[in-house]
Amino acid sequence: MSLDFDTLNEIAEQCLERPSDAMFWDDRLFTTHGAMFHWAELGDDLLEESNYLSALELIKGAAGDDADEHVIDGTSRHWACGSLRTIYVQVYADNVMRCRDCGDVATCIAKRRKRDRRRFYCALHGEQWVEAMRYWNLSAAPLENYRAEFTPAFKEAAEILVGLRDYPIVDESDYSEREWNAYEETLKEAVEHAQGEYVLLDSDEEAEAIARRFYEDEGNAHRQSWYRAEEVDWEVVAEEYAEARDAYFLERAYEVYRWNVLGYNPNQLELDFAV
Repeated sequence: MSLDFDTLNEIAEQCLERPSDAMFWDDRLFTTHGAMFHWAELGDDLLEESNYLSALELIKGAAGDDADEHVIDGTSRHWACGSLRTIYVQVYADNVMRCRDCGDVATCIAKRRKRDRRRFYCALHGEQWVEAMRYWNLSAAPLENYRAEFTPAFKEAAEILVGLRDYPIVDESDYSEREWNAYEETLKEAVEHAQGEYVLLDSDEEAEAIARRFYEDEGNAHRQSWYRAEEVDWEVVAEEYAEARDAYFLERAYEVYRWNVLGYNPNQLELDFAV
């Protein structure tokens, strides 16, 4: 995707708009670096986490050697959502021309007729310059548009932002991996909770063997229909773990029966004799 100048310029104006009630220690924020993406580490879901971290990696990759200067992974604290992280990206290139009167990024070029000297202005001060030329009856060429150069990091960030309007995932493979890891972690927690019912009855070796039996059972719900963390039913896990435990000790009991009643020794050396 390659965005045109007008789209990039619109996004630049929006991300550089400073919140009226915000205070920052870093002078770059909302001055040269605009806010592009946010992630509340305790409040947002797994998709927001994946999108934020995937976007951060892509933007830093686009910035290349300038990543440390052009990309800021900022963190702020809030009692409701904990840590709020924000990706700030330097919008304009270091060599961008600025308005000679206010210092904002220039949008136009003013020239006196028959002279090569150029003055760079924002739209407001450019019009004021034209009015001044008219007031003094001086000949001035029409204002020329000046298109500022954007940083590669900002272009990448803007393209990701626009892309999310049509499709809500930055990196499907990253999101799928995080989703699967969260599922496995939740399932593990549910199994450990189920094991807690028998902590005084089963040894560590027995609990590990029963858990392995539970995980490997193709008929259990986690092998049939669960793929996301929120789908894990802890009550079902407890029931299926109990079934795996019963089957494990039943098998152990049968081995004891074969040994003591039937005289079967699985470690007995068997010798073949020719008849």
